Amino acid sequence: MFKTALANLRAHKARMLLSSITVLLGVGFVAGTLIFTDSIRESFFTGFARTAKNVDAAVVPAKGVQLASDDRRDQDSYLSPAALDAVRGLPGVASAEGRVLGPAPVLDQTGKLVKHSGQTGLGIAFPADESLSYFDFSAGRAPTAPTEVALDKITAEDKHYALGDRLTVVDHTDQRRTFTIVGVFDTGTDQTYQNQSVVGFATATALDVTGRGGYDQIAVRGKAGVGQDKLVTELKDLPALDGSGAKFYTGAQLTAELANKATGYTDSYGQVLLVFAIIAALVSALVIQNTFQILVAQRARELALLRCVGATRRQVFGSTLIEAFVFGVLASGAGFFAGIGLSEGLGLLLRSFGLNISTDHLVVKPQSALYAIGLGVVLTVGSALLPARAATRVAPVQALSAQLGETRVTRGAGRVRVGLGLVVAAAGLGIGYLGMQDSDPGSGFFVLTGGACVVFVGVLALGPVITAPIIRALGWLPGRLFGPTARLATANAGRNPRRVAATTAALTIGITLVTMFTVVTASIKDSATGSIRKHFPFDYQVVAEPARAVPPELVAKLKGLPELSTVAAIYSGKTVLNGEKEQTAAIDPVGYHTLIEPVMKQGSISDVVPGTIALQDNQLSSLKTAVGESVTVSGKNGTTATLKVVATYADSGIGMPESVMAVPDFQKLVVSPGPDTVTMLAKSGVSATASRQAVEQAVNDDPLLSVNSVADYKKELSSGLDQVLALFTGMLGLAILIALIGIANTLSLSVLERTRESALLRALGLTKPQLRRMLLTEAMLMAVLGVTLGIALGGAFGWALVHMFVKATGGGTLTIPVVQLLLYILAGALAGTLAAVIPARRAARQTVAAAITEA
Repeated sequence: MFKTALANLRAHKARMLLSSITVLLGVGFVAGTLIFTDSIRESFFTGFARTAKNVDAAVVPAKGVQLASDDRRDQDSYLSPAALDAVRGLPGVASAEGRVLGPAPVLDQTGKLVKHSGQTGLGIAFPADESLSYFDFSAGRAPTAPTEVALDKITAEDKHYALGDRLTVVDHTDQRRTFTIVGVFDTGTDQTYQNQSVVGFATATALDVTGRGGYDQIAVRGKAGVGQDKLVTELKDLPALDGSGAKFYTGAQLTAELANKATGYTDSYGQVLLVFAIIAALVSALVIQNTFQILVAQRARELALLRCVGATRRQVFGSTLIEAFVFGVLASGAGFFAGIGLSEGLGLLLRSFGLNISTDHLVVKPQSALYAIGLGVVLTVGSALLPARAATRVAPVQALSAQLGETRVTRGAGRVRVGLGLVVAAAGLGIGYLGMQDSDPGSGFFVLTGGACVVFVGVLALGPVITAPIIRALGWLPGRLFGPTARLATANAGRNPRRVAATTAALTIGITLVTMFTVVTASIKDSATGSIRKHFPFDYQVVAEPARAVPPELVAKLKGLPELSTVAAIYSGKTVLNGEKEQTAAIDPVGYHTLIEPVMKQGSISDVVPGTIALQDNQLSSLKTAVGESVTVSGKNGTTATLKVVATYADSGIGMPESVMAVPDFQKLVVSPGPDTVTMLAKSGVSATASRQAVEQAVNDDPLLSVNSVADYKKELSSGLDQVLALFTGMLGLAILIALIGIANTLSLSVLERTRESALLRALGLTKPQLRRMLLTEAMLMAVLGVTLGIALGGAFGWALVHMFVKATGGGTLTIPVVQLLLYILAGALAGTLAAVIPARRAARQTVAAAITEA
């Protein structure tokens, strides 16, 4: 039977070609994801671990090991220069360097702020000991004098800087300082540095420019023969570090800590990609199962003959599984090698959407091959189980009858399947309803998602029942427009509901997910833009860069502009409320109800006066307080105050902080250089152009300030959501492609199955073009069926998610992008038609006599 199985594969290799492509693509996506994740993990680790190069021991402040991307606006723990001097005096230390990371905005040759991925410049200290430098220079050298800097290669190339050029940097006092570029260095694959301009200074200059209160790390190189553990012991016994809360690492421990941080970055990418890859693999499995069902039905006579010459049911069953196994191994192996190339494509796709992800080289691990190929084989063999079992049910005499080789019409699903489908779908609806009613949006989302999956399984089980009537409805218009050929296509598409349901299920999965993302993003877009207009009814905002402030003289200047009616400064920072760290804000009272109008639950925002505070309603339980009670607020400067809770507002997803207090209380408790935002309302009757020009002229001289309007925020929000939707659609594109290949595969096998029938139609007068049109229309109807079901299910799931979002935030609307969904149907019809071009050409190419002979 093993030889028979192999012979069958060789004899029908052409019929398995399209099926092998679906496995190849599914396994390739999984393999490409695993290889891509391993590659970026190694590249990230190499980049992150640079800072541990040649380091035998390290001392860091109480906050722990920091990355370049970490938020340092509220940082208050450093290692002092005195501690560095003490470390250098230890007997086992050969050299020690203080490392500095802090803001250092860079201005280009025209005086404009240089930004990468929305971030401004980062200042770092280059060590005097070159062995402790963690960047390689592509040109020049490290800075040593107070007037010298080194610049990262990406910024130098982007802004056309060269050695000897003058570079302007804004220091922590907002003063512009000019330096000479003496070196250009490569940040490698460390994403935390690639996403911003990096300026290197001599250590003392770095402290002066960034305004840091000390060092973020002291890196130590030991003397020859001194072990890393011994160095750490010496550091822990150093009196200068007593009571500082400092943490100590050996070089190996520092490398491991950085590796953990690198893994955190890469795993999030890999997990998301793997979800889409598994979806593609499952879609491939559905296509494979349908293929084996058709092939087993077509080979019923052959299998019956094997039974007649002595093969048992078990042997027939095993033979079919052997075919599936060998087919799975071959297709999955090819898919793994395709995945090596696909991993590069994943990187290109993510980078095209603005994700700055790069790798030094591809990392192909044996376990990646094992997982990907193993998954492909398991899915292939698993998909063949039911068809193989069905092959053993037909009695040999019945299978040898003249009619069984012909196309058979099936009448939907059995009663048991219908009953189970209804029960499963109802159970899914119940689970989804419980998720929608959950007070916790996080857990509710997972319950709702589980319910949606159960509903989907129920709908798939009911597919044979609902397929025929939908096909008839979809075929009505083509039948009216294109006559008998379209009506024949409709009849062919509906004659075997189980097969059509199985064929279109894969496409339904992809379109369901795309539709769900489309509905959710459209609803979020409309809800968020509507909320911005309703709850933040400003016209313009002047926003300072992180860790900067809008100067008080500029605030006064803006208040004096005749084009503006209302101007309010907004302050933001962090405090500790009842022992919990919270983001807080304060706004000039003039902005209450005119420039800010949150969704109030209790009280009014205008109730916030000195000595009082308003909280998000979800903070009451965590802070163990209520309206009318008091909370203890602690500031970074050691100041504390008791504030009375007078109002609560909803966390409506529109940028409201966790608490709002009066400006005098904020200034007393929060260490802040001043307001980070100024919000304005244009005077009635003043044109948008005139009012914006007035604001821009007022802030024109300060490169660290930007002017944004409500329209700008809406455009940015819309663009971001469109990009997310496009990325998700791109990720699901492979699953949809596999589903379309499945339609082409089913039609190809059906053409072979209906060879005699097609010949009879040709003999009765059907022309070759009409035969082609009939098959193209049949494929189009199957594709539109899959798309239509997907849109219905995806729309329902999207509505449920939006409903849960609206309930959690207290605002929002459901938006159904009808035009976009209609375009999906048109695109599905076109794609289905294109998928059938080759099978239709093959069917039309045969002569009537040859077709009858072959049949």
